[in-house]
Amino acid sequence: MLCHPMYPQGESPSTSIQLDFGDGIKITYSNLSRTDDGIKHIYRMTGIYRVIATAENSLGSDSSTLFLHITSPVDRVYLSAPIVAIREKATNLTAVVWPSHTRTLTFFWWFENSSEPIITLDGSISHMFLREGKNRVTVQVASGSTVLEDSKVITVKEFFRSLLLSFSPALDEHNPDIPEWREDISRVVRRALSQISGVPENQLMVSLYPGLPTTAELFILPDEQMSSEHKKRSEDALDTVRAMIFGNAFILTFVFL
Repeated sequence: MLCHPMYPQGESPSTSIQLDFGDGIKITYSNLSRTDDGIKHIYRMTGIYRVIATAENSLGSDSSTLFLHITSPVDRVYLSAPIVAIREKATNLTAVVWPSHTRTLTFFWWFENSSEPIITLDGSISHMFLREGKNRVTVQVASGSTVLEDSKVITVKEFFRSLLLSFSPALDEHNPDIPEWREDISRVVRRALSQISGVPENQLMVSLYPGLPTTAELFILPDEQMSSEHKKRSEDALDTVRAMIFGNAFILTFVFL
């Protein structure tokens, strides 16, 4: 509101105030008197907004700007990551949050044995694992005073083979699309594939993907007892196993009633 030495209380009745809330909405107020409640506006999405107030009357005009950081509590976070990765090759990781946010979150990425996190403002990161074995990744998502986290264990190998699996449409009718159900079905599929192929369960990993239709990926891991000198032979063995499984089409269709 404009004030002038001759008018210590300003000229409220004759002052026009335009507010640009930064979200595409502009409102002009006339004959606005000072109130304790002020002007209220509801933002529908999170983000950083530039609010501009412009006042004009017979004495002239003036404007003022402020930035509002609109946040919303995070209800859930899910770390989307492959269950198997290749050593010294970039692996993509994504933190999915509900409800979806825009430019208002801070992500803290903790990798196995790290003393400090990698901090990003984006929900995706690429990381290179340097050692074989099981590596735990934890992502913490901060929004205002709310912090939630999720973790995944990624098995890192020098090499592996993979095969996409499809399922009977009957399974979709029983798919609640929750992580716990996908983990249970993964164990059932891995056990069935191990029995049919003769490959030990510890060399097989199955990851069911979210959404419909129900799909999964089978990972065939090298024999941990095989020495590094036999790497080529081990890779050939994985190719043989993959071809054997793929050659038996009935293995790739699972019906759960």
